[in-house]
Amino acid sequence: MNRLVCFMVVFLIGNGYAYGQQVESDRLKGEIAYYADILVNAQVSKHRIRSNDMMVATLDSFLNIQGSYNVSLDSISGLSILHGDDFRLITWQLRISDDEYKYGGLIQWADRLVRLKDTRPFINGSAYTTYTPAGWYGCLYYQIIPFEREKVKYYILLGYNAENVLVNTKVADVLDLSGPEPRLGLAVFTGQDEPKTRILLTYADVAPARMSYDPKIGGIVHDHIESLPGVGPEGEALPVSDGSLEAWILKKGNWVYEEEIYDVKQKNPPMTDERKDRKEDKDIMGNPKKE
Repeated sequence: MNRLVCFMVVFLIGNGYAYGQQVESDRLKGEIAYYADILVNAQVSKHRIRSNDMMVATLDSFLNIQGSYNVSLDSISGLSILHGDDFRLITWQLRISDDEYKYGGLIQWADRLVRLKDTRPFINGSAYTTYTPAGWYGCLYYQIIPFEREKVKYYILLGYNAENVLVNTKVADVLDLSGPEPRLGLAVFTGQDEPKTRILLTYADVAPARMSYDPKIGGIVHDHIESLPGVGPEGEALPVSDGSLEAWILKKGNWVYEEEIYDVKQKNPPMTDERKDRKEDKDIMGNPKKE
């Protein structure tokens, strides 16, 4: 066999292998989308749990394919995909019941994968603790904001956690990739006594609360929350927004607390009557479902 024939054989084999990888990647991506749809929309709990298990197994197979990092998953409803400089962050939510939610997640680079394990509930001190991927404050991330501190790049991660039938929590966490292993949480939230490693905003399910990054002021803006009697279904006190906004402004690598950013106080807390705006009427991010 001459060199030209050898080259053609190797070329064809290589192309055939690449084509096979592409076909398998497309097949697995379709299955991930299928299971993710059931995971979010199934009415029966055991169907959601089974679909979650199948989706995780299929996602594992997909991620093991060479070059999977370059295959977009952004269009898959049910997965939240955020992109950093050279990595992507994938998270999802499993509703076991109205009072129990679990979260899955992973960080993928072109040549590396780190899985996030939801280990809530935490007893105390989550706002002052640094976690590893094996001890993650599980949530569905919806926004990523890079920032620098002492010439090191970090990432703010804004997330949503559907705690139970009565309350939700929004999270502003810090992803630290400066060491050999990722870390979550960094004492950069200052201006309220002891510096915090993350911001946790817990609010009543009947009264949606905002938390987002505002590029105009260079800060994280969220509702001010107060406990209000009579909000719960049995008249108990629950945390709701009073209509004013607080912020954490980035200054020299720290996010510094501002007590009130806009004067938008309202006479009545922004919540619905008779619990019309319940979790079952919201999407996985805690926003009202579109008709």
